[in-house]
Parts: sequence; structure tokens; C-alpha cells
Amino acid sequence: MDRFWDGGRQIDVIVVPGRPPAHYRAPVAPTPAGARAKTVTILSGVPAFDWCYGCSATSAAMASGYYDRGSYGNMYAGPANGGVCPLTNTTWGAGECPLSATHQGYDGLGVKGHVDDYWVSYGSTAADPWIGNWTQHTYANCTGDYMGTNQSSLSNTDGSTSFYYASNGSPLYNYVAPAGHRDGCHGWRDFIESRGYSVQTNGNFNQYIVEEGLTYGFSFSQYCAEIDAGRPVLIQVTDHTMLGYGYDTATSLVYLHDTWDHSQHTMTWAG
Repeated sequence: MDRFWDGGRQIDVIVVPGRPPAHYRAPVAPTPAGARAKTVTILSGVPAFDWCYGCSATSAAMASGYYDRGSYGNMYAGPANGGVCPLTNTTWGAGECPLSATHQGYDGLGVKGHVDDYWVSYGSTAADPWIGNWTQHTYANCTGDYMGTNQSSLSNTDGSTSFYYASNGSPLYNYVAPAGHRDGCHGWRDFIESRGYSVQTNGNFNQYIVEEGLTYGFSFSQYCAEIDAGRPVLIQVTDHTMLGYGYDTATSLVYLHDTWDHSQHTMTWAG
């Protein structure tokens, strides 16, 4: 983690490089029934994609796909499933999802996309393939483009996305990173706006959780409020991004898609 000062604020830079471990199989978390179900809220219709060229871009793609299946039908504009974002990425094959990272030959794309321009191999620090060889494509149609995922010109290795946090735990709204860098949350906002939608002024931010012992912090009750409002939340753990889309107040559980598979999983808040 790097730190620097920006306008009187101390800012932390966290690079998220996570990818599935070999032969990973996490236990599936069923939705509880009966009395306990009264304490549980889970958003329905949230896609589950396995890892597609970066866990952060994949998690943002799942959230964008959820919005596409609701009131924001231009998040995904490809031909699959009649133009409505599928609930899994099996349509394109394991490790492929045009809403996360466009790829020539997938989803009807006849020109170079994100994967063609920016991907070498997981963890690669080499210059992106387009540099010195052809003109990179114009950002379009995928979260990875706008979030800076995989892009060496934005200081990310293959598989990585960078996020910026206020060191004291206060929310860092729509942060514009220094030249040559990109905050993933700011980039996700750019993606949403590229699809023709607006984002509230304080509608996107990075924030440490209150359990980190900082002056400020995002709480479990705030997370629950986001879910109640119909907004999935990117959950950051060490070296990995997941998508939270539900909760259980009785046990402080977060229901999530972990980008490793298409199943429902849980973790304890701050666990």
C-alpha cells in the first residue's frame, strides 16, 4: 500500500490483484428459511460471473448487470439473452464476460477490445500489447476499460485495479487519481455515465470500514441501507474484490458473489 498527501488529505492506494486459487471450491451458502429468514434481505436478479480479467472489473460488471436487468437496460448492450444481461457468463465461456472485459471474437465483437489491447498474462508487468503496435480501442461497453483494470499505462499489472482511500476512514468521493493512475470506483462511475446514465454527486465512494479503528468508517448498518435501497456494494478484502448483495442482521453476514464461481457465498462483516 502506498500513501501520499493530496490537498491536505492523506490518501492510501490499494492495488487489488486477486484471481481464483487453483481448484478453489468454497461452500455454497443457502438462503435461510423460516424464522431466521425474517432477518435476511437478498437482492434478486444479481448476476454471478466467474473471474473475467480482474476481480474488481468482474464485481462491477455483476452490479452493472443487475442494474441492466432492472431499470437501467443499457448497461449491457450486446446480443446475448436478447440484449438483457445474462445471470451467468456461461454464455461466453469460463473467464469471459464482455461486460467486464471486451474481447475480439466474443459477443459479436469483430474488432480489438479490452483483452486484445491490455492483456498479456496474469500478473504481467509488461507493456500492454497495443503500445508501439497499434492504436488502442476507444473505451466502450466494459467496466475494465474505464476502471483502468490491466492497463500498464495506468500503472496496473494484468489482473489488477487500483482504489484510493482516505487514511482516516472518511468517504473518498469520486476520486480523480494523479496522471498515469486511475481509481477503480471513479472509473466505474465513468462506465455508468458512458452508458447514458447519471450518478449522484456523492453516489460513488471508497471507504474503510469502521472496524478498522479509524476516526470514521463505513458500518454494517450503512451496508444494509445500501442493499435496502437496491444497490449492491463492492466488498474489498485483502487482494480481492467481491460483490455484496445481501445481509443477515441476526448474524452480521454478508451475502456475496466472490467471482470464483456462480454460487451464493457468505462472510461475516469485518471477518
